[in-house]
Amino acid sequence: LTSNIYNNISTNYDMSSFANNSSAGPRRPVIPETRTGPEGSSKRNIVRKRTGSGGSSKSNKSKLIDDGSLYQDPCALDENDPNYDSEEDTGREYVPGTSPVRCNYDPELRKAVTLAAMPLPEYKKKVESAIEEYFESGDIDEIQRLVLELECPEFSYELVKRAVSMALDRSDRERELVSQLLSTSYPDILSTNMIGKGFERLLELVSELEKDVPSARDRIATFIARAVVDEVIPPSFLSDVVVRNLGGDVVEHAKRMLSREHGSTLLERAWGPGDGRPVQDLKVAVDLLLREYILAGDITEASRCIQELNSAYFHHEIIKRGISLSLDQSADKQEAMSVLFAHLVSADIMSKDQCILGFKSTDEYASELCIDIPNARELIAKFKERAIAAGLLPNPRDGTDPNN
Repeated sequence: LTSNIYNNISTNYDMSSFANNSSAGPRRPVIPETRTGPEGSSKRNIVRKRTGSGGSSKSNKSKLIDDGSLYQDPCALDENDPNYDSEEDTGREYVPGTSPVRCNYDPELRKAVTLAAMPLPEYKKKVESAIEEYFESGDIDEIQRLVLELECPEFSYELVKRAVSMALDRSDRERELVSQLLSTSYPDILSTNMIGKGFERLLELVSELEKDVPSARDRIATFIARAVVDEVIPPSFLSDVVVRNLGGDVVEHAKRMLSREHGSTLLERAWGPGDGRPVQDLKVAVDLLLREYILAGDITEASRCIQELNSAYFHHEIIKRGISLSLDQSADKQEAMSVLFAHLVSADIMSKDQCILGFKSTDEYASELCIDIPNARELIAKFKERAIAAGLLPNPRDGTDPNN
């Protein structure tokens, strides 16, 4: 390449003017005038004009001299050359063959992002709020409805990234909810490509995430392996060169989990006993333990069973179902149920917020209870009185918590 430049320069330079003036004795050649190209040009565009005096007719004739500033290497203009200048007049941009051709280079996707219903930062805020609400309620249908209302499918990878990252430092219950969200949202809301892209973003950020969550690598690997088991991303995702380079040990850990004996079965219950079993199953489990408590009155056993549910978000249902199941029981059984509620709160098994939410849900359900138990509202009012006396509910008379 260097020799080509020199050859090109020596061929274009006219040395005859120096030879013709040699008889007149040594003299310095006239310095060529310098003429620049249009202002703002990306090239130097320097052209020099010979203005030699006397002698040969060639010296009197204007001649453009290439000093190398206009030299264009034909190899560098080859679009298959990694040194290809994408700012040349062709306007074409060369992507080296070793670069992964991802969908974000797709002109159609660029157009979709340009025409998105809202900017990405606004989408992130709305999605984060929806995820927080989902963690509280566990209602998959509701979060899917909210995501569809945003009308930004081109940003749906951000839903994957944000849901997983927000669940990393939560309980097994939230992590299972996220895995279920990915599974049930595929393929209508989340495509394989968008789920994969969301995981790629997480792999890029894993070093930052583990500063706050030391176990982030293991948990992200589990999320990926679980997604493979749920068939929302293919096993080949873990063999993709881009994913392997981004994920490194995280990807290898996911492969090991999938390769172990009974790996799929274990990954289906990857998040422990609080693995986000369906709401209906939780209701059945709560009914069973509360009926057992009504019969045996063993508060220690009932507390242990509630803790094993590992579903703190569902404790309001214990209040609601505990009241409804004991309405047709004796007054002693009803008071025993109130004692259980107080014990759960005092032992930090149940939060006061869940207790308040439980009584609120019971009020909303009261009209249905009155169909079978006409005095249901009066009995619920007695449950409230006992809860206020135990400090579980704010005192409506002064709006304060009696324990404070």
